[in-house]
Amino acid sequence: KRQHHLDSKIDPYQLVQSIMKRLSHEQQLASQAWNEVAEEYQNRIEPFTSKFVPNLLDPTFLNVRSKTILDVASGTGAVALYAAMKGAAHVTATDFSEEMLDVLGRRVNAVPSNCDASSGGFGLGAGCKYPSHPSRVVETILADGLSLPSAWTDQYDIVSSNFGVIYFPKVGQGLSEMVKCAKPGGKVCITGWGNSDETQAFSIFPLAMKICGFYSKWIEAQSGARRELLALAGIDPDDNFLGLGHQRRKHRCGMTPNYFCPTKRIASSESLLRSLMIDAGLVDVQVIGPITHCLELDHAEDYWNRFVLASPNLKRVVNQCLTKEEALELKDVVFRILQDVVYDEDGSETSSDGVVLRSSAYVAIGTKMQT
Repeated sequence: KRQHHLDSKIDPYQLVQSIMKRLSHEQQLASQAWNEVAEEYQNRIEPFTSKFVPNLLDPTFLNVRSKTILDVASGTGAVALYAAMKGAAHVTATDFSEEMLDVLGRRVNAVPSNCDASSGGFGLGAGCKYPSHPSRVVETILADGLSLPSAWTDQYDIVSSNFGVIYFPKVGQGLSEMVKCAKPGGKVCITGWGNSDETQAFSIFPLAMKICGFYSKWIEAQSGARRELLALAGIDPDDNFLGLGHQRRKHRCGMTPNYFCPTKRIASSESLLRSLMIDAGLVDVQVIGPITHCLELDHAEDYWNRFVLASPNLKRVVNQCLTKEEALELKDVVFRILQDVVYDEDGSETSSDGVVLRSSAYVAIGTKMQT
């Protein structure tokens, strides 16, 4: 009875305003985090994630040529540039990070303009040819993947997201927005990293954090940042403002996104991706995988820099949560773990001084129902 009495005093308008304000803070926090790493992301992250783009736009399932494509959470543009190279008629690359899209824009403009189709296409290296200049094909538009413009409804032949929507705080909502923008009969395709056993390249830092005893410190920092975020939205973290039980309140105050963990991905599997795609309204859903590629780096230092300079979460935890001494301790443990086991591209163990780590992903493709 007491709980019902408390709930009856909640002002629905005030509740909605608080939630919207909180979500706005979260989106701003996450976009700033990706803005901070945009340049490093292109140089250190995209060379690996782009290995999966041919799987995402596999001609066995998708015909890219002469199609209109919307790429959601486009980042620095691996999918957009690949689609342009494969003859897409038009590609809209969208992201909520302005810096990411600026990097893509500079890449497009860097393609030589003194070429034409008769000279063999535009090139960014051997075997990389564009049938027409990508500036005529690729446009960049700043947009929130959880609320894409209504003007894009039913407009695109293919809507894609390469390791993008899986980082959304509401993956299902992001997928529904993607489906909204596809033409009836159009395709929606996404990639998602596998679980921790399938993503060795991403397991080193969490293990090192636990070995050093820093994991609990990171969680505590997240909880404090989350409470601060709720306070900015006018919400008392200790107040049962939604009529939730103690465990739900505790989880809400410590959950992501927050300053020290502004983005967090789901662990994909065949069953999970199939369920998400079907729930979003797609039919003829196919899930391909696991697809395995190796992260290959010359030195352990490159591995450290890849994550500490280009991953929003680790960049902030190392720079803001750990002392210099703790960061050096973490780095030493990361290096020692890397020395234990590395693999060649074919999966065989190797003793190379470089870093070769396997990671697997899944591709999910579905069709939007005809109206």
